[in-house]
Amino acid sequence: MSVLAPKIPSTPMTHSRLQTHKEELSLKILSDEVVAGHIYSKHRDDDRVKIDVDNYISFLESIFSNVDQINEAASQGHEGRVIYSEDSYKANVTIDPPIDILQKVSNELGFKSPGIEKAHQTTLEILDILISYPWEAKATICLAAFGSDYGLLWHLNHHSLFDPLAKSLANIHHSTSLKKHLDSFKYRQVVFSSRSLIFLCFQVIKLMNQIRLFSKYDSKEIPELAATLRQIPIFTYWVIHTIVASTTEISSYLTNSEGQSQTYLNELNERLNAILSILEDYLNIFQEELEEINLYRWLIDHIDQFPTDITLVVSKLLEGKSNAKPLINCSTLKEERIEDALREKNVILLISGLKISNDDIRALNLVYEELKREDNYKIVWIPVINSQVVDEESYKRYEYVRSTMKWYAVQYGTKIAGLRFLEEIWQLRDDALMVVLDSKSKLKFSNAIHLLRVWGNNAIPFSLEKANALLRKNWPESTIVKFTNQPRLQSWIDQERNIIFYGGKDDWIQQFEEKVVDIKNDRSMRDSGITFEIVRIGNSNKTTKGEDNYNITSHFWIIQWGYFIIKSQLTGSSATETTEDILRLISYENENGWAILAVGSAPLVVGRGNLILRVFEDFNQWKRNLNIKGFANSFKDHFNELALKAHQCDRVILPEFSGWIPMIVNCPECPRFMETGINFNCCHGRGLNK
Repeated sequence: MSVLAPKIPSTPMTHSRLQTHKEELSLKILSDEVVAGHIYSKHRDDDRVKIDVDNYISFLESIFSNVDQINEAASQGHEGRVIYSEDSYKANVTIDPPIDILQKVSNELGFKSPGIEKAHQTTLEILDILISYPWEAKATICLAAFGSDYGLLWHLNHHSLFDPLAKSLANIHHSTSLKKHLDSFKYRQVVFSSRSLIFLCFQVIKLMNQIRLFSKYDSKEIPELAATLRQIPIFTYWVIHTIVASTTEISSYLTNSEGQSQTYLNELNERLNAILSILEDYLNIFQEELEEINLYRWLIDHIDQFPTDITLVVSKLLEGKSNAKPLINCSTLKEERIEDALREKNVILLISGLKISNDDIRALNLVYEELKREDNYKIVWIPVINSQVVDEESYKRYEYVRSTMKWYAVQYGTKIAGLRFLEEIWQLRDDALMVVLDSKSKLKFSNAIHLLRVWGNNAIPFSLEKANALLRKNWPESTIVKFTNQPRLQSWIDQERNIIFYGGKDDWIQQFEEKVVDIKNDRSMRDSGITFEIVRIGNSNKTTKGEDNYNITSHFWIIQWGYFIIKSQLTGSSATETTEDILRLISYENENGWAILAVGSAPLVVGRGNLILRVFEDFNQWKRNLNIKGFANSFKDHFNELALKAHQCDRVILPEFSGWIPMIVNCPECPRFMETGINFNCCHGRGLNK
């Protein structure tokens, strides 16, 4: 019986010209459903009695290896002349089997009539004997019983030429009859070849044992494991069934009786090869997932926890090994080794799909120009591309995006080994993610894309300290002013004038501007000398293309979100006046209009369009307060009165930003927490083409 690779090609396992039994049943009658019905009527997963399966496997390997040497010597006419090497003796493994159980199994295996029905019945009886053992242990003990008996036959045959006792015992057991069948097709199909039925059983047992070792991992880490383990009882049944059928075939050589049909043996061969293929596929998947698990844990242990050279972290993050492929320098289009490009540098990782915003790239190009003066920072673009849809179109898109960059880029087609870490720890989603690490992989800022969008170069060096300093300014200076084209705005801010920033749909804007004209022309405003300025957000030029206005508006709301997220992240989830104001503005994104009343750059009122118009319409009710409270406070007080009487639900839809996002949000209009809606999406591990 060969369990080791043969020195010459083995005989094929099927032979169409061999005679078969006319009334032989097909294995098709034993479907997985039928087999499961039989075994689960009595058996459940049970591990009350355990064995060292690894030790049994080594023991069987030793037996089969020695028998192979005896068989080869016998087939070449050198019986009794096998010389064992020292390694053979060193490899000799001992086990302490449950001898009573082993004997019972051996008795069940011995001298059964041929055919599927008898093998099926015997298999169920053996399973009853082994009811207290785990499934892979049942198959292992059964093969150990077979190996012991089969090894004994060849041991007696080997020593019978020189040992009278062995000769007598060999005659009793008819072991010398086996020599006549060494060259027969069926004998080789059952035991004496590298793809024999017993060899396949042994391989299935080894793979089942390897798969069982993965059960110590969380099912979330290896999702397919549970489904695979559920199939182990069926596979165990077929291993034992095959051992029973093979033993019957060998017994027929000893008794010179009818053996198994060729069709039956061929079907068993096909069944075991199919099982082996399934287990090998699963094991390959598990090995890949184990590598991912180990890499995931390594990245958790080393990034921001243990000082680790940035070049090693980037290499492991990209390809799971220390010698990842070179990066592409987008300025020179030359490849550079990660060790040469990033050693002793602070690194900005830009992680995104292929649909990264042009605004983000333009902003980062400006940052690149600023950073290269001192050369302390390097930027690396990590494109995350769905490996299932890598095609010419995505390659062209990659090339285009890379052509707009000046820094380093990971090569096209690189399957990001640390994707799980990016998604679970750094929370990579559909949007771009920008992470800043120092030269020893200490995390400086994990959510820097929002710093880039809101403050651009002013956010350098993208640190916690810099972010806190930027947040000390009034938020309109960071998020509103840049979207205006009023040349006198900064002067108005410096003079702390009353300024109303506004935006929305054209119809609402027209109504708003008409009301402003009416109020400014009101006699009480002229007599009191009180005035206010209005500044429209976006381009007020009517010749501007609609697409450009759309892009400006879209970018405007992304900036508001960025400020809100950074502010919430650094100040905690509890509401502050600033986060309430900017969230209130964000909630008006889909309204007809909105406005912000500020004194200089300090916001006093953030309101939706309909309430703002109501305040202007009610001007006659509150203009008498102008000389006492001034314009800003008079406007604010009347706005608050109207807001108390009005009722409208606030709805905020958080975009799929990467990185930290608030899970609890205070309502900007009342002290309650906003209700959270949940969407469930699954792409079965394949993701979207980003």
